[in-house]
Amino acid sequence: MASSSHTPSELSPPPGVPLAPAPWVLKTKLYLFTTIIKPTNRDDPVLQGLPPGSYVPGETVHPSALAPIDGAPQWKGGMMSVVLVRYEESPVGPYDELIFVSVADGFRNPYEKGTSGRITNIYVSSRGSVWNGRRNWNIPKHLARFEFTPTGSKSSTIKVFLPDAEKPFFAATVTDSYIPGIPIPARLLNPLMRIVQPPLLAGSPQDIQIETTDDWVSITPAYHGSWRIAYIRQAEPDLELYGDGLQFPRIKPFWIGAKFTGTIHFPEGVKVKKKTE
Repeated sequence: MASSSHTPSELSPPPGVPLAPAPWVLKTKLYLFTTIIKPTNRDDPVLQGLPPGSYVPGETVHPSALAPIDGAPQWKGGMMSVVLVRYEESPVGPYDELIFVSVADGFRNPYEKGTSGRITNIYVSSRGSVWNGRRNWNIPKHLARFEFTPTGSKSSTIKVFLPDAEKPFFAATVTDSYIPGIPIPARLLNPLMRIVQPPLLAGSPQDIQIETTDDWVSITPAYHGSWRIAYIRQAEPDLELYGDGLQFPRIKPFWIGAKFTGTIHFPEGVKVKKKTE
């Protein structure tokens, strides 16, 4: 069950990184594409059925996120989403984002009977977003370099690189539908958008230090804006699918998805308390 607000670390941010506590309001353009993944290689002690690249290399996963529940892995399989975001305004300035996240009910956690979403792999183009995202919400952000290249009146090719790399580890072309967008009330989407994030360990990544707690944190972002149909296709011949299978999963989402345009309210994280508390 969710209870009191999560109390982030009071460690000072690195030089040049602003302190930006929650809540955040972000002006956003976001693409979301889903796929269905069946668990494979359940014997892997970290992936436990998730595809390779589901965690950023160098991120040491907290033991409580890997502990079996009733003898079974926490990820039960099902729908996962690739999310590509351009934040035009945020408390840490504009930045870009690539996310691998389960949809609505992919993960169990040690403290609740039900299931929820969870972000396992996420890259952003801002060190301010990395530090504050890890501090505020246990979101395991890492730094990357993004290239957005217009390829038509309604299409863009997006490539994501490690900061000093020449070849992308993710690439895709996204296209907006000509069908107009429609507003969807945030309250209808909230049950689908809730994520529960396990604790993070200090030193992952090594250049973004945070103090850690054992808190599991629940967050339900509220989306205020319009949604329209969008499409995705491959854009990089050197990548077998959309990711390289190391920095990001080598998967192929459904070709049709959604684009959101509007604002996202990202609230304070709420501590998920143990069932016995």
